[in-house]
Amino acid sequence: MFRRKTLSFIIACFICSLVVSLPYAAAAPGKVKVTDIKAASGKDYKLGDSLEINKTKYYIDRDYLITAMPKELEGIQWIMTANSDDKNSQGKNFLTFKVDQPAVIWIAHDSRGEGEKNGKPPQWLVDSFKRIFDPKTNPDFTLAVTDASMGTFNLWKQSYKKGEVVIGGGSRGPVNSMWILVTRKRLKQILL
Repeated sequence: MFRRKTLSFIIACFICSLVVSLPYAAAAPGKVKVTDIKAASGKDYKLGDSLEINKTKYYIDRDYLITAMPKELEGIQWIMTANSDDKNSQGKNFLTFKVDQPAVIWIAHDSRGEGEKNGKPPQWLVDSFKRIFDPKTNPDFTLAVTDASMGTFNLWKQSYKKGEVVIGGGSRGPVNSMWILVTRKRLKQILL
């Protein structure tokens, strides 16, 4: 009888530990195979493997680092864009690449190019992505950076199916840095 109760208790503890750990496992960034990265500028954009605070450059042509980010994005892979493409990247078809499975694509957009700082985001971003940063309801959903004149990137996201992804260019604002793009495996538990 004692053994049966002990065994039942151990099984119950194991099941509870699985139930508690599942939401955390689902939130971990999943890797997506990203191929055929092509920027209209002809610059050699690269895929970064694990975005880390105070460790990784996020542009191919600058040494800026991310100093703070939401936990959901720690360790996520990203496409390193060129900051010098900020004003040369017009239109809806600036960047194309392929993903090997459904993915969530995050655009980290220069906060100076948004309404709170008297800017205006590109129309393709407004039309195709959901802005996650909100100064009233979600003020911490930004990427803080060492580029002191910018301060933060605001985050936008969208789900994509397996296949080609097409992203537009920057905007013609007086002070805009080029956006960066991060990607992760789309999980059924993640809601947009």
